[in-house]
Amino acid sequence: MASDFTGGPGFLAFVVTFGLVVAGVLLFLSLSKHLRKVRAQAAREAAEREQGAAASSPDTPDDAGSGDGEGRDGGGDEVTGEPGDR
Repeated sequence: MASDFTGGPGFLAFVVTFGLVVAGVLLFLSLSKHLRKVRAQAAREAAEREQGAAASSPDTPDDAGSGDGEGRDGGGDEVTGEPGDR
């Protein structure tokens, strides 16, 4: 039985695999960079919103004493005038 097996997949297969690995690493680094930018921008916008809300809100909330029975969070689980209201 003569075997003509000369080796593995060869140099071309190594180059293709290496190229795919390099492309994957570069894509991962690019994704990481973009995600950092998005997180930083979201944090910056949240800080601006909090600063703007703190500057524009008076000492007492506008809806204090509105009598809607829901409280400040607007949960909506209580109805005014229901039996069992406090």
